[in-house]
Amino acid sequence: MTADLADLRQIIDGIDDRLLALLGERIAVAERVAAYKRTTGIAVRLPDRIEAVKARCAERGAACGLDPIYVRELWDRIIEETCRIEERLIGV
Repeated sequence: MTADLADLRQIIDGIDDRLLALLGERIAVAERVAAYKRTTGIAVRLPDRIEAVKARCAERGAACGLDPIYVRELWDRIIEETCRIEERLIGV
């Protein structure tokens, strides 16, 4: 392995670490959302909101050179995990 490849892999590892930290931050906020939803009776899964989030992220991803289909699929997984956590916290 060349030094250049090792350097690039180290950069990717740093980006991965930042992505993971941001996902953790997103989940922490989702936990607060779950508490709010629990006290107000709002459903965990709101299809209009879910679609709006995916559309927004696909559009922003495309502006960054990402395939919108890839971004939507990625956000499908992120949103599903977020909803699973919210449901567990709410007791659904």
